[in-house]
Amino acid sequence: MYNPRLTVGDFFEERVRKLFDLIKIDTGHSGSIPDLKSKDGSFYVEVKASAYNNGGVVKEEQLFRFDNDINARRFYAFAYHSIGSHMERDYPNEEKLRDALDLKSLYLFPFSIIKAHYKNSKQIRYLDRGFFVQIRESLARKIFNGEEEVWKRLNLDSKDYKTIKPYKKMHIITRAGHLEDRILKSVNPKYL
Repeated sequence: MYNPRLTVGDFFEERVRKLFDLIKIDTGHSGSIPDLKSKDGSFYVEVKASAYNNGGVVKEEQLFRFDNDINARRFYAFAYHSIGSHMERDYPNEEKLRDALDLKSLYLFPFSIIKAHYKNSKQIRYLDRGFFVQIRESLARKIFNGEEEVWKRLNLDSKDYKTIKPYKKMHIITRAGHLEDRILKSVNPKYL
């Protein structure tokens, strides 16, 4: 029996990999290292996929493990799709689900924003394995658009970051403008 959650995650991880011409490094859903890495090793990307109204899950244990273990720039890619509830009922097999998935929007945020969001948000208990927070598409949009109230809650200065929207569905923030040229040169828009 297929697992819709894993299907969605695999689908968007592969799409982000191809979109930014990255290398898959986390095989088997271990979560011990980020999912993808740039070919030159200069940055890593952890992919979080979810419905636009649900939100990508950022787990405490994973977030802080990446902070301690990875000595390179790290990004989180939030891929949002339009499928709402009843995924398992409406798409009874992996093939039907994959055919129905769409990329509604993609947000690429540096690790510092995600860490600030985690630290300054109400964490939700995740079974007995720690805590998590979510980033819904609406919050990602507010962060990208530089909404003052959101940045104040993050305890970050939006002036330290650069926003880039090279395509309608793609939103990129880099810290102090680092890596945006390298990221933009790697983009293959046919995967949007």
